[in-house]
Amino acid sequence: MAAPTIRIPGLAEASIEEKLALIDELWESVRRAGPVRMRDDHLAELERRVALVYEDPAIALTPSQARALLRK
Repeated sequence: MAAPTIRIPGLAEASIEEKLALIDELWESVRRAGPVRMRDDHLAELERRVALVYEDPAIALTPSQARALLRK
């Protein structure tokens, strides 16, 4: 099943900060909508990655570190 294409006017002209703010708002709206059904393979990959971070927390980035990398 292909993901729907959504056109957001002005997105191409938005700054990185504005795009990151949009991502934050989208994630928050998904969270407020309730439980999200995930594909089994996606859930398995998420669980694998979480386990890796528990084994070695130093491999994880903080949100501010991730944003800094995106701005480079």
